[in-house]
Amino acid sequence: MWQAEAVDPWIVGLVALVVVGIGVIVFGALSDRAKNRRRAAEMLAPPQRSIPRLAADAPGPRYLSDLQARRPPAPTTPRPRSEQDTVTQQLSWPETIKIGVGYASRDFVTDPAAGWALLDGPAVLICADEIGSIRELLPTLEKLMAAKVPLVVVAPAIAREVRATLEVNRIRRLLAVLAVEADDEVDRQRLAERSGATITIRSDRQAGYVLPSHLGRVDRWVSTKQDSFLIGERVDRASA
Repeated sequence: MWQAEAVDPWIVGLVALVVVGIGVIVFGALSDRAKNRRRAAEMLAPPQRSIPRLAADAPGPRYLSDLQARRPPAPTTPRPRSEQDTVTQQLSWPETIKIGVGYASRDFVTDPAAGWALLDGPAVLICADEIGSIRELLPTLEKLMAAKVPLVVVAPAIAREVRATLEVNRIRRLLAVLAVEADDEVDRQRLAERSGATITIRSDRQAGYVLPSHLGRVDRWVSTKQDSFLIGERVDRASA
């Protein structure tokens, strides 16, 4: 009858050691995989922030919608009929400059009854190229806001977000501003000559290199949907 040979103890020990080693390796691999997943999740997750709590009796927060932002804080006072008649006469003066480009948006209208976007005594910024960022205008806007001087911005094109920012600030009456998109270089040159403005380029605007002497001035600027009018004598830039 066949009898199994005795297995040497060292072979048993070796097999046990191999099994334990494989188990340790598998456990380590699975453990590292789980740790890597947790680390990846922590890296992709938003940072932990404590959220402030409102008091139980505190009113809920209010948010300003786009419609509310575009709503004037109070009804616009209609321009007296006598003033409308005066402006109408000025539009037909022989010395009034007219170009066939109107306001960039109806949100710049200041006299809804007449359909005019009208600014008295504005500074005039004329750009040779598109305004792509509101940062190009901030240095000029800050100076004019401090001096309470309106601003007319003329450019071949104005980025939508820039125009929207100007529109909302005009509607909320934070800025007296008017945007005109004039893609014809001849029109921009005529406006520059009439107002005394120096046509600016984007790199200068981005660097904040737009001096007060680069801005033109007119007595009155009126824009309709189709046309813009420069009324009054040119103001010398050195005295502006």
